[in-house]
Amino acid sequence: MEISELKIFLAVAQKGNISRAAEEIHCVQSNVTTRIKQLEDRLGVKLFHRKSRGVSLTASGHQLVGYAERIIRLAKEAEDAVAEQNEPKGGLLIGTMETTAVVRLPPLLAAYHHSYPQVELHLVTGTSEESLKRLIDYQVDGVLVSGKVTHDALVAEKAYEEELVLVAPPTAEPFEQIKNLKILVFRPGCTYRAQLENWLKETGRRPYRVIEFSSVDGILGCIAAGMGISFLPRSIVERPQVQKNYSVHSLPDNFGRMTTWLVRHRHETPSKALLAFRDLVVSES
Repeated sequence: MEISELKIFLAVAQKGNISRAAEEIHCVQSNVTTRIKQLEDRLGVKLFHRKSRGVSLTASGHQLVGYAERIIRLAKEAEDAVAEQNEPKGGLLIGTMETTAVVRLPPLLAAYHHSYPQVELHLVTGTSEESLKRLIDYQVDGVLVSGKVTHDALVAEKAYEEELVLVAPPTAEPFEQIKNLKILVFRPGCTYRAQLENWLKETGRRPYRVIEFSSVDGILGCIAAGMGISFLPRSIVERPQVQKNYSVHSLPDNFGRMTTWLVRHRHETPSKALLAFRDLVVSES
């Protein structure tokens, strides 16, 4: 089997459609179809069920996915090990929470790009849960997440210690008197959201409505407009460029402290690019 064949196979498996896979890998559709057929003939099994609106993996196809991902990953690791004789280079994909990307990473990324201009560094934002899943699935090289990391295949190092605060409208009445309480949060899988909901449960502030957002500035804007409350890092709400049209309330330590971790695979040899990133991040803690 050729690496190029396996990359085509994985593209079709991920997209569930040959034409969309062809677009993804910048290849003509007929070539994708031919290469998949050649791979099936060589293996002597069908890898996909052909349907009127796409394809789906057969049992053999599902089995091949894991091997294909490992083969491609090992090939990249071998290339990186040979290519990185002198200094970090190549691609580096980091998953991160949006709050970390907004406040913590800009100066760090500037320093990183200055020191290692040959590295193509990309960020993928999402909840901590989403980022960990991407890491486990080998879609990213490392992630910055908050909360506990318990997966045996991962190793976590402390990056930042955040103080969480309760952010509320500037004229908010006492919480005990709020009717129709609304919390403004990120998607499920966000540790700040989980911390807020645990606090509401423990303090008996129920019922409440959940309104989900995809950006921290959206949450802050709607808090300022009087829509609801949220838990956010103090570093987010006290940025100089942010208009403070809200009130900020300290929390007890069991709710107000949250560690951000840099997480990578335990049994994978990290690239020099990832190690250089790790050295910058961990030195900040």
